[in-house]
Amino acid sequence: MATKAWFHAVVTGFRKLRDLKDRGDKFETLESLMSFRMGSAPNGGTVSHLMCGNSSGWKSCPERGLNICPHCRLIKYCSEKCKNQHWAKHRFHCMHPYLSDTWEPSWIADRRDPAFLHPSTGMTLFRQTVDFWGDLPAIDCFQLANNEGYNNAEPLPDLKLCFAASGNLRNLIRTINALPVDYTGYCDVLLNETDPILVNRNLLILFVLLSPGPSIEEAAEFCVHLVYSAALPAAGADYLQRCVNFIYACRGEFEADLSFRRCLGTRGEGHVYCVQPSAGVKRPLEMFHSNYTLSAAVQSMKETTLAADRLDFREKSLAKLKPAHRMASQRFRESGILAPFSLNTNNFTQPNRLLFSPQGTWMVPEDANALFGWDLGVVRNSGIKHGTSPEDISGCLFFHVKNELRDFARRVKELKIDIHLTSFAPTILAKGIAIGAMPGFEDASFDRISTSNLVDSIGLRACLSDWGPLLNRENKFATLLAHTKSWHSQPPPPHAAQHWGPRAMKLLEAKCHTVPGLDVKMKTVFAQGLRSPALCRIVDSLSAFHDNEPEFQEYLNDQNAERSAAAFDLRLRSTHRVHPKRLGMPLNAPKWQRLPDLSSNEFYDLFIIGGANLPVRFLEFEGIGRTEYD
Repeated sequence: MATKAWFHAVVTGFRKLRDLKDRGDKFETLESLMSFRMGSAPNGGTVSHLMCGNSSGWKSCPERGLNICPHCRLIKYCSEKCKNQHWAKHRFHCMHPYLSDTWEPSWIADRRDPAFLHPSTGMTLFRQTVDFWGDLPAIDCFQLANNEGYNNAEPLPDLKLCFAASGNLRNLIRTINALPVDYTGYCDVLLNETDPILVNRNLLILFVLLSPGPSIEEAAEFCVHLVYSAALPAAGADYLQRCVNFIYACRGEFEADLSFRRCLGTRGEGHVYCVQPSAGVKRPLEMFHSNYTLSAAVQSMKETTLAADRLDFREKSLAKLKPAHRMASQRFRESGILAPFSLNTNNFTQPNRLLFSPQGTWMVPEDANALFGWDLGVVRNSGIKHGTSPEDISGCLFFHVKNELRDFARRVKELKIDIHLTSFAPTILAKGIAIGAMPGFEDASFDRISTSNLVDSIGLRACLSDWGPLLNRENKFATLLAHTKSWHSQPPPPHAAQHWGPRAMKLLEAKCHTVPGLDVKMKTVFAQGLRSPALCRIVDSLSAFHDNEPEFQEYLNDQNAERSAAAFDLRLRSTHRVHPKRLGMPLNAPKWQRLPDLSSNEFYDLFIIGGANLPVRFLEFEGIGRTEYD
């Protein structure tokens, strides 16, 4: 039996090789015929297309999912036979109230005020959380077509990029994936983050994805789960432990000088470097070497994702979603595994120790969502190409993230890219770079510096003081990027309904009275007040359609933005060349455009289900003396 299985695996591998050759694709070396059995399929294989949803226990139909369930539109079957066999199991989800167009939050049926209108109630006990996933769409920090590659017949130069305070890999991946496939220069990236948990988590993910071993296809699929899933396939968890042992085996060698340093090879010419204080490695290693069970981990996760005292907050979010998206979102909260809705995940038998504390406590924030920070329009298109229905948002995201990770690994293999991970306070790191103490960046200059929202914590002038001198003045396109989430003189509380309150109600009612017939249709909505899910949706979206330019200019004046920039030979750009001033606006928006110009579907994709932070504003600084497109 074992011989037969081995023979089948070899034949399958050669068929894959033949298929790749027939399609003219560039395939890997012999590693493309090997499998570490870390994939998402029940047999440990990778998932390249949507599989039939008929499964029972460890058994699953291996055929493609072709015929969609007409009611839920979340699952596909290869045949009517499989659909009928699976109905007894599927009916629980297919007939769920969340899929009804008439579903309403429980506070409506109970005739009570929802808990979010009384913030002193319904609060869970404090627990340590880590911002693993973020809430801003990934950006290409180079935008070469609009900068170094703009009207330039010369080869693109070597590039250096610094993320001064970012524990999220998405901007790094998006930027590298946007490099031309024929880029011949060197690209050096510095990724700094003060939280040692995020730094060491990123180190492990990059090592699994970029180092020789599993095929790029398998490594990318496994890394999807390292990033987002609460559980892992057993073979993948074992491989992760081997990676942990390899990376940290030499820890004792560096404890004498209080620093941990590693240089790890990749599939290409580049390397992944890591420099951090030795003390910072202790807690991450406790996480990686912990021994709690999957059942304990899942219980901890559900105490957060399905907490009874947070029901109103969850249903407030669910009420904004389309019915199928509600069901898909709830499924992810229940399972904790980012995968197509129909995928049999019984082989996910080990906890993902990159998302739990050493004691097995779920460390992801309660309001975090895997889709936050992704544009559903792009995600949906990726899923459709792999056979996933657009309603299965988790399945679409699974395939999209896998594609992004796979493209990133291929770029690192084929181009000349070095990645440096550090864990220092940004101000200290900037001073160290300035004196040439950072290996690989002795010239102390970068073509792009992304400071994230450091201006919120240390102020604009301090941020420019630290990082402005490190901008490459030989590159006329060099840019210092910043964004601010709390630029408001009085930051809104977490729930917009509380922020706008009665003032928003009066504004909306007055607006409705000016539109013939609308005041009649909205009468019932206004009668319910902020208990109305429809009104909550409107109120939570007001920030996107509020022209906050005058208030933002007041913020810049309070920060002495122009004078602070000039003190370090910088100026604030009036026309951006890397990222729009606000989310939902094109980069080339005319100067008079101050608000997003989005269709209702685009708004839903980016802000509602994508969770993009509405009021955030972006800033770009360049060296003095540069002119637009000079």
